[in-house]
Amino acid sequence: MTAWFKGGIMALGAACVLLLAGGFPLLGAAGVYRGGAMLLLGLLCILLCLVGGWRLVPGRRVQLISGLVFLFFTVTGLAMLVQYGTRAVEYACIGGPMWAGAVAMACTAICGVVFMGVFGFLCCRVMNQRILWLAGLHWAVGLLGLGAYADMLWEVRIPVALPADARTEITELQAEDGSRYPLGFRLRVDKFEVSHYDDATYAVYSFEQGRPGAMHSVERRGDMLHLGAESWPLSALKKAPGMPHPFLMLPGNPARVLVQNPGTVRDYCAHIVAFTDHRGRPETHRAELRVNSPFACKEWRFSLSSYRGEGEQAQVLMQARRAPGRFAALCGMVGIMICTAVWCWWRKEEPRS
Repeated sequence: MTAWFKGGIMALGAACVLLLAGGFPLLGAAGVYRGGAMLLLGLLCILLCLVGGWRLVPGRRVQLISGLVFLFFTVTGLAMLVQYGTRAVEYACIGGPMWAGAVAMACTAICGVVFMGVFGFLCCRVMNQRILWLAGLHWAVGLLGLGAYADMLWEVRIPVALPADARTEITELQAEDGSRYPLGFRLRVDKFEVSHYDDATYAVYSFEQGRPGAMHSVERRGDMLHLGAESWPLSALKKAPGMPHPFLMLPGNPARVLVQNPGTVRDYCAHIVAFTDHRGRPETHRAELRVNSPFACKEWRFSLSSYRGEGEQAQVLMQARRAPGRFAALCGMVGIMICTAVWCWWRKEEPRS
């Protein structure tokens, strides 16, 4: 057992102890994960991974670097196939003049297939030993750690609130400490849509001497609403400016109003527009921003967090993020998955007799 291997085992053991200490429900604290000991230990693990990958393949290091470069371009081809192939299908479904765009996207997707074939073949020819994939796995873990540390040091997260009025635009973001970050483009929200499940409820509110009185739940039976001996057709409820939900004013004294309470929210979507430029030419990017479906423009990514109000008065709450280490972390995660799979399923060489 070499000294490097012993040091790696000690570092992994210390990491397990700190992870257990931070996650212990009684004595632990979440601050342990961002404490100085954990940060130093993380740097040590990254160094050990990089050194371990280097020492695993003496005399084959150029072969390892070339193979990982070929693997990167192979995955790039797969990303091209998925991204541009999806766009080609979307444009083809629209039809009409969008067929030209569909053909262009399909041609780019075919270029991705060529990338996958050529660089995948070269990667298989170069990475022809199981130990090379193990060394690549070490380097992928180190790359993931470097990306995570870059995000920890330089990442910017800023909450953003924009009205869905198709007029208000932002060109910069302001953090809580007053720092301003220019976007490099203009962003606005044109429309906001909310869909609900079909479980809306109805209630009758009374007003006595100008003040809200008792509330009575209304039962729905088919297309009719019933409250005791009274009943009203569901189609009688109407919308009006300034009223967020359908209602019906009921005759009598005291004054009463029948209101539809919206059902459980099923989905919400913000239609956003970004006005930017590419090589001096103006460009307009339109996208539907949904939960877990962020929108990226230049070095910023916008994620939909929540909303306030509905319709034209809705205010969209987003999270703007600029993460310089994101690309390195993604490359590290993809490398870990591929290298681990190949290393585990690679046919072991039988020892020579």
